[in-house]
Amino acid sequence: MKVYFTSSLWCKGKGFWGFSQRTNWQFEYKGAKCYIPAVYRFSGGIVFDVITILDEIKLRKFFEKYEDIEATLTPLQRRCLEQEHPYQAIPISEIWINGKQVIDGYSSSSAMSIPWIGQDEKLTFVQKAYSSILKDVTCFACERFCVPYPPADSKIQKLLRFLRMDKVSGIKLLTYPVKRFIPLDIHFEMSVDEKEKQLCFNHPITGIKHILYFQGAEFIELPVEASGNRNLYILQSMYEIEPALPQGDNLQFGSSIDKLLEITDDKLMPASSASIGIIGGADGPTSIFISSKEDEKPQPHGLHGLPLHSCYCVPSFQKEDTFHFVLEGINIKDCDSKEYNFQ
Repeated sequence: MKVYFTSSLWCKGKGFWGFSQRTNWQFEYKGAKCYIPAVYRFSGGIVFDVITILDEIKLRKFFEKYEDIEATLTPLQRRCLEQEHPYQAIPISEIWINGKQVIDGYSSSSAMSIPWIGQDEKLTFVQKAYSSILKDVTCFACERFCVPYPPADSKIQKLLRFLRMDKVSGIKLLTYPVKRFIPLDIHFEMSVDEKEKQLCFNHPITGIKHILYFQGAEFIELPVEASGNRNLYILQSMYEIEPALPQGDNLQFGSSIDKLLEITDDKLMPASSASIGIIGGADGPTSIFISSKEDEKPQPHGLHGLPLHSCYCVPSFQKEDTFHFVLEGINIKDCDSKEYNFQ
């Protein structure tokens, strides 16, 4: 198989193809068997594929469960669906080559081969190249990583890399910890004049009842056009939670809006304690999303002596007396960070 210095599984790329170094490394991630059959060496770095063997029975059950209702799912339901998919790409946080950490990041792309839903033609060449692993496999996924080299230790090593002769003696992969989203989908209203508001919910896993004490609401007005003729109206609120969530869990509030915007100037002027992103333009849907900035300062405490957290309402283009909040759910720890060493 000819592999170029790109993470794309389909783009031929430019220059010479890589020098193949067979590895046949194996590991497991979240119960699935994974393989790194080879490393492809280039003058600027390496490319390698992670092959994940997919459970055909689980895949069929997944598609049978959702194929008739997929078009009717809400964004929240769709997010939960994506978590149930039998294939989850490996969330790599660090890559080390020959004992040195890659500092310039990496790029990756992935695809699945599932013949009975027509997703196999693109990966036929992968199945042929790695036939020793995939000969009797019906369904699999391939994620391709393109990784630049860490800084060279010497001029000799630079020359060996240029000639694609610097053998890869080992790779270390570290993954991010993974959280699982559990939906709550609680909607409520709040005004800027409310000094305090209480909300209760039961933790979907532990069953423990938690009370949220909202307070310190603050009105925010954000210009979304340089002319200042159109604004976004947002209510930020602080809250305490009693008892505290299990360590590693955190609440997620819905603070995004999808709406057609007529942006007349490229210069947007968001200015607040929130991070705001605007995607799109005058010719199509624009997504606006907000997230809190987490400071490293000591966490302040609220009216009940508990640590304060911040949240935002669903942004609006209309200035209203009350604002709509959505407590979408809880992010809970699903999988710790993993470390894999291959020699």
